[in-house]
Amino acid sequence: MSTVQGARILVVDDDPDLLALIGMRLSSAGYTVAKAASGKEALEIFRAERPRAVVTDLRMEGMDGHALFERLHAEAPSVPVIILTAHGTIPDAVAATQRGVFSFLTKPFDGRELLARIAAAIALSPPIAPERANAAWRGGIVSADPAMDELLRAAHRLADDPRPLLLKGPPGSGKELLARAIHRCGARAAQPFRILPCAASADADASARFDAALDHEGSLLLDDIERLPANLQARLQARIGTTDLFGGRRTNVRLIATAGQTLEAAVHEGRFRADLYYGLMRNMLTVPGLAARRGDIPLLVAHFAAQAGGKTAQAFSPEAMSLLCEAPWPGNVRQLRSIVEQALALAVTPLVPASLVRRLLAEENAREMAAFDDARRAFEYDYLVQLLKSTCGNVAQAARIARRNRTEFYKLLARHDLDPARFKQGGQ
Repeated sequence: MSTVQGARILVVDDDPDLLALIGMRLSSAGYTVAKAASGKEALEIFRAERPRAVVTDLRMEGMDGHALFERLHAEAPSVPVIILTAHGTIPDAVAATQRGVFSFLTKPFDGRELLARIAAAIALSPPIAPERANAAWRGGIVSADPAMDELLRAAHRLADDPRPLLLKGPPGSGKELLARAIHRCGARAAQPFRILPCAASADADASARFDAALDHEGSLLLDDIERLPANLQARLQARIGTTDLFGGRRTNVRLIATAGQTLEAAVHEGRFRADLYYGLMRNMLTVPGLAARRGDIPLLVAHFAAQAGGKTAQAFSPEAMSLLCEAPWPGNVRQLRSIVEQALALAVTPLVPASLVRRLLAEENAREMAAFDDARRAFEYDYLVQLLKSTCGNVAQAARIARRNRTEFYKLLARHDLDPARFKQGGQ
């Protein structure tokens, strides 16, 4: 079965005869058709079935085709929408396509032309459902959330884009998992996938290792790129700054970078090159935190439970599952997996009780906060060191850049046992 055969198409029209006619035409061409007689019904079907494309009439009672498109486009901008109308004009078509409508056909339309437009739309809207054989690239990404559906469609489209790709999102949200999926569905899938932790790139041999990594084939994940040292930022920009990427010679490898929520702050404070930042932002995807996709929590719990295989418990009680669904999850999917694995290992009853989950959540959140404090201290130390280096130990200048008075700044230095004299020209 081809990717076109069996693809689900949503057809929307308040004329039952035309709705039936279009449905029969598409069904005979091998598509799976969902039909809606109004914009409201179309939205409900769209959210439940996530079609590959939408064909809608323009003139309908209540929500018309333009209004329906706006609602669909806000939720899933990568799903193509074809508008049919008996009242179409060239200005209408131009305005619609400028807003993102895939195609605009005037009734009476040619059936072959409609099928050609749908085939073109389907080619730009790849299937992402995990049960599809041709969607195995998404690997262990477990989700039924519409936002994740849209993210995966966009990721699939960008898999073979030669430009660097930036994946932003909170820690533990699955940025590395998404990067591996993008590698698997691209033309480099048979080549190596390598990870270079940017926080560990500050030793004497880092430049040589960095250049060697850029010369490899396959994909290179630059993890936590906001922590890349300034000298390597310059080397990276020199390698990828081109007219066809963002201005010089191409690298052999497909670059994928991950960043948390401090990248913009690093740019603002001068710790990350603005030109490199804006180049990376040309291709950027945002991975949502777990709290933004709570509907996926039961699916993820079942997935992690199947992998963990508890000795006694194999599932969670309804009360325990409610606690998991309502938790804040500062550590995101990684934290959820940790809780599930601990609970299954410790439970002595067939169903994990709510009391055990409540205790583990309290302990895990305490560890997350401690880890956050450690990360904040490390960030603060690195920031002060970079600031003193850039100002050659000039405390007054460094304090102005940090927007602190000198007394506060000296307290910060003392907290981290930093002596400004070490950074003055000629110092150690």
